[in-house]
Amino acid sequence: FNDLLCASGLLPLQTIVLGIIRTNMMSSDGANPFAPAGAADSTYYEAVSSSQDNVQEQGQIGCQDPAAAVRSSAPPQPPPSEPDFGAQSFQDLDISSPPPAAAATQPAPRFESKAMESGSGGSTVGSSTSSPDLHVTVSNPSKQGDGISAYFTYEVITKTSLPQYKYGQFSVTRRFRDFDWLHSQLGQKHPGAIVPPLPEKHSAQVSTMRMSGVGCSAEWLEQRRSQLQRFLQRVAAHPQLHSAPDLQTFLEATEDTLEAWKESSKQAKQSSYMSMLGEVKQGLLSLSSYSLRASMLSSESIPPVVAVTDVACQQMGNYAAALETQIAAVHKHSKKFIERHRALASSMSGFGLSLTQLANCEAEYNASLAKALSTMGLCVDRMSSLYEEQAAKGALAFEEPMKDYIRMLGSCKQAISARDNALKALNSAASVLAAKRDRFEKMRSKEDKAARELREAEEMHTVAKQEYEQVAARVDAEMARFQREKLADFKQIMVGFVSLQLEYSQRIQAAWRDLLPHLDLVPGEGTESGCSATLE
Repeated sequence: FNDLLCASGLLPLQTIVLGIIRTNMMSSDGANPFAPAGAADSTYYEAVSSSQDNVQEQGQIGCQDPAAAVRSSAPPQPPPSEPDFGAQSFQDLDISSPPPAAAATQPAPRFESKAMESGSGGSTVGSSTSSPDLHVTVSNPSKQGDGISAYFTYEVITKTSLPQYKYGQFSVTRRFRDFDWLHSQLGQKHPGAIVPPLPEKHSAQVSTMRMSGVGCSAEWLEQRRSQLQRFLQRVAAHPQLHSAPDLQTFLEATEDTLEAWKESSKQAKQSSYMSMLGEVKQGLLSLSSYSLRASMLSSESIPPVVAVTDVACQQMGNYAAALETQIAAVHKHSKKFIERHRALASSMSGFGLSLTQLANCEAEYNASLAKALSTMGLCVDRMSSLYEEQAAKGALAFEEPMKDYIRMLGSCKQAISARDNALKALNSAASVLAAKRDRFEKMRSKEDKAARELREAEEMHTVAKQEYEQVAARVDAEMARFQREKLADFKQIMVGFVSLQLEYSQRIQAAWRDLLPHLDLVPGEGTESGCSATLE
């Protein structure tokens, strides 16, 4: 319903972006930092009706008798068990693990996360965790074609124990556009879900390779392969997305079958739009024409409708935008820090070469000094390699995860935008329904037509309400799951980066320390060869 309004131009098509990263808003014990001071209990939100993904079809939704709806003195009130998503505050969103004692009396949270469990191992929880029932790896990047039409293919290897797959282990060959198609399908069919991000679609290095014919570096290919593998492993570990039919087709179908699946999905989407777009436009346009007639023929106006507001959605959007700015700043300065080590490695390499050349110049006149200079030059050259290694590992340990979280924030914004669009669709449907009810009361002579229009408006409103509640519940659960996994991710990123700095700092200090005894063998002023000078 959301996509239909966007496609028809009745709602603005917003750019969707996600992830929610708060490095310092989670307490060390996993407690909820957003809860007001003194709050004793956490609040868990459950989706109304049935499962989040079991959306009832429009034709299956029952409608009330329009005459009975008109005769009622007050508009129908929602059941008391339904949560008021619009009144929730983002600060009240529970991001902590549920207490064990509450499992028997309260519904379990929708998504379980391993972020708070001990012994999570060396892998990043939110970045590379794979489902134990569905393990996916990406390997063997290979260039296909030449010139502007060149592209890379990747071997996708799957091991699974899930019954819907035909084999337990298999592999297929995919190119980047296939990954991009899967990402797009998951986002369209699961609004409100945080779909893991993909790497950039067209990088400058790929464009240069196509135009110049020069192949990409092995380092770039490995980084690209790793990013695509991380995407699939995140999808495989996602509580909802891992069972998506599109994922199964991507993993096990042949190239011809995959292309046929893509075409059928495209046709199904177009036919769905064409069948429902007319109803949506008709409802909204009739509201507009009715409003115009009411303003021209009388002083009466359409009955006022109190729009549903979603404070939590607004807070989430502001939070994601602010976090994106701050994470981008951290990434920018971490990149400068790592580039400093690369520059230092280059300077140390030139320094070592100069010392070696000086030793060669001094060899005929002072053998001991020449030997010390040569030894120092070799030591400095080894330290140049250490700085280069430190920069490369630092980029993988900190710079790349920060860049990945910026992309993840884009996915977070997409989920939040889906919730906002669903709310707009609900408010629009409520306005149409109010107009139809008012028109039904005033058109008793054409009761059949007015009753039919009223039933259609009620169906539209029911579908919009159900869609909004499902998307809101999904976004709440996704944000809570993301916060838990982000906590584990950032802790591991920071600990790993600091440990790396300590390791290489100690190795560089040890290299300088080991050099001192060799320099001590150089005779001092006024001494014969073989005498040692005291170095302080």
